[in-house]
Amino acid sequence: MILNSIDIDHGRGKVYLVDTVALGNVRAVACYLIVDSTGKVALVDTGYASSIDELLRSLATLNIGTKDIDWIVPTHLHLDHAGAVGHIARGSKGKGKIVAHERAVKHLIDPSRLIASVKQVFGDYVESFGYPIAVDPENNTIIGVSKGGEHTINLGSVELRCVTAEGHAPHQIAVYINGSKPMLITADSVSMLYPDYPCYIPTTPPPSFDADEAIATVERLSSRLDVEMLFMPHFGISSEPDAVFNATIEGINEWVGIIRQLLSEGYSHKAIEDRMVEHVKYKKSGMSPPSYIINSIRNSVKGIITYLTR
Repeated sequence: MILNSIDIDHGRGKVYLVDTVALGNVRAVACYLIVDSTGKVALVDTGYASSIDELLRSLATLNIGTKDIDWIVPTHLHLDHAGAVGHIARGSKGKGKIVAHERAVKHLIDPSRLIASVKQVFGDYVESFGYPIAVDPENNTIIGVSKGGEHTINLGSVELRCVTAEGHAPHQIAVYINGSKPMLITADSVSMLYPDYPCYIPTTPPPSFDADEAIATVERLSSRLDVEMLFMPHFGISSEPDAVFNATIEGINEWVGIIRQLLSEGYSHKAIEDRMVEHVKYKKSGMSPPSYIINSIRNSVKGIITYLTR
C-alpha cells in the first residue's frame, strides 16, 4: 500500500513510500518509488518475492505497471529488499535497467548461492519469503557500483546518486536524491525504527555484518552528503537525519559491547538473544515488541555474534 509521498522540489517529481506488507506485517518493510515530472520511474528495493502481489497492487493505484519501470535499484541482496528484483525485471520486458553493488550483480544473475545462504540462516522459514528468480542480463542491463564509487541515474528531471554503503552487508548501496531538500534512501545503513514500536534497533544480520565498516559508512553518509530527509526500509521517513545517524552508531557500539561481554562470560548464543530482547523491552519500559521485531532483534544478535567470533 502507498502510505506517503514527498514532493521533490515543488513539481520535479515525487517519492512514494510503499508498504510491502512483508509476511503479513504492516509498516515493517518499505520500498520507495520515485516518479519524475517526465514520467520516468525508479523503484528502490522490491521487498520479498512473496510480497510481489502487494507491491504490484500498490503500483497499480498510481497507474504504474512493471513495464513502466525504467530503473530497478536493489540496495542489497537480502530478500526483504531484493527478493522480487527478478520478477520485476521479467515483467519490465527488458525495459528496466538495474543498478546494484558490484558484489550483488552475479547473485542477481544466478541466485542459487544466495538462496543456499538464506536457507542456512533461516532454515525452512525461507519458504515464507518466496524465492528470487534470475535476472537475464541479455534482457535487462545491469550496472554494478564498485566499492567507494557511485553511479548517477538521470530520470529526466531528477538525479539519483547510488553510493556504496557497506557494513550491514558487503553488497549494499544507498540512494541520494538531489534537490533543494536533499534526501537519502538509506538501505539498512541505519537502525530499524518501527512506527509500531519506536525504539532504535541495530540492523546487524549474519553472515557478513562488519561493525567497523557499518560505522564508517554512517559517518561517511552523514558527513559527505547534505541530507535533510531519510527514507528508511524499516521503517518510514525521518526529517531528523542527525538523530538517526547518531543513534545508529551508538546502538552498534552498545550492542557489540554488551554481546562481547556476554560471550566472555560464557553465555550461550540463545541466552544472549534472550538477554538482548529483554534489553530492548527495558528501554521501552517493559513493553514487549511484536513477534516480527523480536525476530529482527534475534537476527541482529546472531550477526554481531558472527562478527565477534569470525
